[in-house]
Amino acid sequence: MVEFSRDLLGLEQRIVMVTGAGRGFGRSVARSYARNGATVITVDPDVEMATAIASEVEQLGATAIPIRGDMSMVLDVMNTFEKIEELFGMLDGIVHVTSAESKTPFVELLEGEWYDLLNADVKSSLYVLQQGLRYLSGGGFVTLVLPPLQREQPHVAAIRGAVAGLIEGATRIFPTNVRVNGVIPSRDPVGEEHDRPLVRVAVALGSMVSEGVRGQLLEVLLPEPPHQPEIYDLLRELP
Repeated sequence: MVEFSRDLLGLEQRIVMVTGAGRGFGRSVARSYARNGATVITVDPDVEMATAIASEVEQLGATAIPIRGDMSMVLDVMNTFEKIEELFGMLDGIVHVTSAESKTPFVELLEGEWYDLLNADVKSSLYVLQQGLRYLSGGGFVTLVLPPLQREQPHVAAIRGAVAGLIEGATRIFPTNVRVNGVIPSRDPVGEEHDRPLVRVAVALGSMVSEGVRGQLLEVLLPEPPHQPEIYDLLRELP
């Protein structure tokens, strides 16, 4: 992926909200926006994780505000955006990282787990887009990070399709100066060092280099992480 200069990205003093910021892709994306000069609002259902990543962002020289918020809960979503409005009066962009994961085989899926998946990914994406429509009417971006392609179960694929449909529909009704796009990683997050391609795409979609790019769903191929030897591999190497 082409590297862009900080000046070309144009993220200095932009106010960007990152959900699921306490872990995985969200944490890496929050740190990258900070490195490029943005003020980062770190949102996570776990207040300790939201605070921890906010501290990391500040150590990188950027401003950070932690907010405890579960984006699948409409009251949490409304409270989060109201706090942002109270503190800044504006918002330039949103990166919403979906969080649902299911290791249950399709034929064994129970109704409760299915509804949990819908809440975690589809409802949260819906709520973020609804509020984004209100708070970004003056211009900005919304980037949704969808469940990875590595999660191949039919019910997870259905969730991916539903979120993709929300992106397509939202693009039609959002003002033309608001860019709504999606990113689909090839695998689950393993760490910032190995997840850089996705992070670069997420930052580029929120920057000046993606001006006019709307309604796109980008698949990002991530490199396989280095093999971590199993315990028996280590034992075999002992004298």
